Amino acid sequence: MIKNFHQAIHEKFASPAALSGMPEDTPVLVAFSGGADSSALLHMLALYGRATGAKIYAAHVNHMIRGDEADRDEIFCKKTAEALGVELFVLRRDVPAYANETGQSVETAARCVRYEFFDEIMEKHSIPLLATAHNANDNLETILFNITRGCGLSGVCGIPQTRPCKNGTVIRPILSMSKAEILEYCEKSSLEFVTDSTNTDTDYTRNKIRAQIIPALTEINSGVVENASRLASSLKDDSLCLESMADWFLEEMNDDASFEVEKLLGSPAAIANRALMALYGSVSDGASLEYTHIQAIRKLCASAVPHSRLNLPADTDALIENGRLYFVKRAKKDTPPDDFRVTLSEGKNTISQINAEIIIGNSQNAINIYKKSILLYLDFDKISGALIARNRRAGDKIKFKGVNKSVKKLLCDLKIPLSLRYRLPVICDDRGIVAIPFAVISDGYEQRDKQKATRLSFNLLE
Repeated sequence: MIKNFHQAIHEKFASPAALSGMPEDTPVLVAFSGGADSSALLHMLALYGRATGAKIYAAHVNHMIRGDEADRDEIFCKKTAEALGVELFVLRRDVPAYANETGQSVETAARCVRYEFFDEIMEKHSIPLLATAHNANDNLETILFNITRGCGLSGVCGIPQTRPCKNGTVIRPILSMSKAEILEYCEKSSLEFVTDSTNTDTDYTRNKIRAQIIPALTEINSGVVENASRLASSLKDDSLCLESMADWFLEEMNDDASFEVEKLLGSPAAIANRALMALYGSVSDGASLEYTHIQAIRKLCASAVPHSRLNLPADTDALIENGRLYFVKRAKKDTPPDDFRVTLSEGKNTISQINAEIIIGNSQNAINIYKKSILLYLDFDKISGALIARNRRAGDKIKFKGVNKSVKKLLCDLKIPLSLRYRLPVICDDRGIVAIPFAVISDGYEQRDKQKATRLSFNLLE
């Protein structure tokens, strides 16, 4: 059935099943703008759905950038989806306002809004595949754009046919089709579509490449779009080979996730650099390195000065120790909380400034070895006036073992981590400090007979 389907549609259409490796009847969400590309894609996938039993959905975002024209596109998408028997989800979002709020460009903000919307739909309706209408011309635009930014091999590989997204996989079934082939398909299939007037605005970098650079290249060679697709495909094979060799490099590193500097410098840069990026990504929560970062790391390794360190993005450092290169997360600088003063009463008392709670009563919480909670046994007969919890202040002193001691020095002497110190409240009554959780109870306030004591449980909430 799939073979016959390909013959009826277009030989360059790649089915969702072939791209994803999932069953033919897997649901697909189509990013539908109403333009020629997405109109052709939605039509093809609607036919694919009828042939395979796959449920096809569509999603349209009105970015509210082009006024009446954007509203026209929304109405067109609704009518087209209805005619094809495809369920359509629509989002109206003031993207210029959102861009202004977030400090992003309008292009970036629009993309963020779209993909957040797609992710929500995929999660809510259990749709594992998102189909976008990127084509061969888009691929060439991306390659040229990446080259102007000084990309590496992966940038010249262009747009991947698949990539993971938050709630599934993005697929690009018509990536091998040129714009001309898509327009021809629309004409033969009598498909209507809308045109975005901003596509001709050369203030946008990609539009300038589309309107000026690609036509000039086409004059040199009319097959430039197809040739670029062939180049990207060939380079992807080379890139995959280098990545697999980098994986072997990673497999031979120490259990402490570090590289021997001498081996790193003695290996082919194409492999070692990929291994560096992979190891860095694993430490930095998926962040990536630019060319300048890679060169700086190699310079750090070449000097091989013990204890030398290089600051990198994503709060990560490169560090040389004992002839090895490590990537380590920088310790976050802890800052004191805002001033707070909470009058404590029986039951649960929340202290939002330090994300903690104090429970007074018969709490049975035990001392936690991870220092998330602790029980204090207090003699409430000794409490004078109201019991409060407040932030630590300069000059605070607590009476401990008959001596008024500086709270700051006491916490240092007890080797309580700085990150924990900032989250410890000072518990006071009208006479002064009663206790500091994880540190001490002031002289005279502790009840050693736990049956008679009033329990005060201090709990960190993260």
